[in-house]
Amino acid sequence: MKRFISLVALIFIGSIILPGCESGSSLSVEDFNFDGPHGSDGARIEKMGENHFKVALAHAPNHPEWPNKLNFEITQNAKGNDLRLEVEFDGGPGMSFNEYFQSWSYDRQQWQPIHWEKGKQESPQHDILTFPTFEEDQVFVGTQVPMSFKEAEKLLKEWAEYPDASLKTIGESIQGRPLYRLEINDAQSPVSPEDRWVHYFANQHPGEHNSQWRMAGMVDWILSEEGADYRQKNISHFIFYMSPDASTHGWYRVNGEGVDMNRSYRAEGTHPEEQTHEAYQWQRDLEELMDSNTPVTSIWAMHTWQGIVEPLLREGPEMGSVMGPWTDFRDIMEENDPDNLIKPLAVREGMPGYGATSWSDGPHKQFGATSILCEGAGSLYTKEANIRSGEIIIESIAAYYDKREKQGN
Repeated sequence: MKRFISLVALIFIGSIILPGCESGSSLSVEDFNFDGPHGSDGARIEKMGENHFKVALAHAPNHPEWPNKLNFEITQNAKGNDLRLEVEFDGGPGMSFNEYFQSWSYDRQQWQPIHWEKGKQESPQHDILTFPTFEEDQVFVGTQVPMSFKEAEKLLKEWAEYPDASLKTIGESIQGRPLYRLEINDAQSPVSPEDRWVHYFANQHPGEHNSQWRMAGMVDWILSEEGADYRQKNISHFIFYMSPDASTHGWYRVNGEGVDMNRSYRAEGTHPEEQTHEAYQWQRDLEELMDSNTPVTSIWAMHTWQGIVEPLLREGPEMGSVMGPWTDFRDIMEENDPDNLIKPLAVREGMPGYGATSWSDGPHKQFGATSILCEGAGSLYTKEANIRSGEIIIESIAAYYDKREKQGN
């Protein structure tokens, strides 16, 4: 009798389901959160079946044809469940939500790529993601290899602890978030500031996260022991989020006023009434740098589109005069890239441009400085590959801009 009671008790105890510890319960609508540091404004989710859901995406401010990107968190109960997710956007022709891959993670550090079942060309308004069976209760999902503004801010503050780095706040966003520029400048360098090359790297489209990880690779390399000589001969500026409000909303290209941040430059000079809020502050800051005793030599607009990394050049006055021809830069980059993460550098003269309102063509027109539209990386599916592409670029910049001294110019 005692043995029978004990067996019954064990069965009863084993059947108790503790909150957050379910191993056999299916996912529910309540387990999904679209309002975190990396969210998707206005997304609506409904259950279609067991572990099968549909998400309807909302659109960016003032752009009913531009979907917010799919970013969300499964807050609980994911362990032991797989997930089939249908995603749709009924905003009509325009940009698609499934142009790039997605990634998922348990800790926002290690990311796994996951690909759309159909893709933009076949089905731009409806697509499906099928996730494997999860091994943890909490899961994060985002576009490309995600980097929220909150994560970028954490990285920037960590880098600012290095002796040669400082974090400048040049203003605030529409929603009150700080506009950060990381400056790396070796104050103890034997090379006077006026004799150093100055490079400016900025991400205009806040949802193009692969380009942000590319810049992270650059910063890490510059601040490493390997970058010591570079730090003595160069000054670097990094802007990871020209539109920091976008991260929590899933806006891919725009700020809170619905302005495409890469169509926000004014080559004839800043104007507070004719430019969107953040763009005016960023361009004013760039103009102040250009008026200082350390004006910017090269301006890099950091973006993501399909394929591997693709740098497109408009030449500045140093190339082919003080420095060797631009083809030297191209050759150095190819030599540093045995894994073919980057297309050969190409000039943009004669190629279609985006006009003087873009952050690649506009600064070149205003100042005549070397300008690089650095696109691509939509086919680099890991954080590590994107970081490595940035290391290759900055190593190549270091080598190219060091050649003047080695050639005795």
